[in-house]
Amino acid sequence: MSRRDVLRAHEDHGAATIGRRRFLRQTLFGAAALFVAPALSSRLIHAQISPETAGKLQFFSNQEYLVVSAAAARLTGHIPGEPGSGQTVDTALRADTFLGTEDPEIQEQIHLLLTIFNSPITAFIFSFKFSGFLSMDPAGQDNYLEGWMTSSLGFRRTGFQALKRLSMSMHYTDARSWKEIGFHGMELPGGAR
Repeated sequence: MSRRDVLRAHEDHGAATIGRRRFLRQTLFGAAALFVAPALSSRLIHAQISPETAGKLQFFSNQEYLVVSAAAARLTGHIPGEPGSGQTVDTALRADTFLGTEDPEIQEQIHLLLTIFNSPITAFIFSFKFSGFLSMDPAGQDNYLEGWMTSSLGFRRTGFQALKRLSMSMHYTDARSWKEIGFHGMELPGGAR
């Protein structure tokens, strides 16, 4: 392999590891979204969650919790049960606990993503819908998520992947979800778990 090939491979690797924030800033729509997001009201929808759940939140606002909960329900196919029932996984609450310990830059990116994702302005610009994600019916939420997943705009696809990975990892790393996928835990030598 020539020195030139090594340099080209190194450049290609550097391009593949571009950060999410830098990627957003390099796209026209991403830059516009980052500019508009702080101006969007976080009180466009009156967020109602149980006082018990609100008291446990470390990272999300009430509205952000509802956005993640609704997105996770659509992506995993599992609607959370009653708070405190212990019967179903509260994916959004697990995500809140996880994100509360993350790097401040990642936390800022998640807050921006959830603001942009739930904004009625964003929904109108990209999907010609007149309501935010939380106000849509389940079929509308599915269509909206699909629009983000298949968008020609990189920042929307990246945002979808972030929501999907967060939802799936928080749901399926909870032992209560293992039975439905036929996983019974790790078997260690000697029969210990």
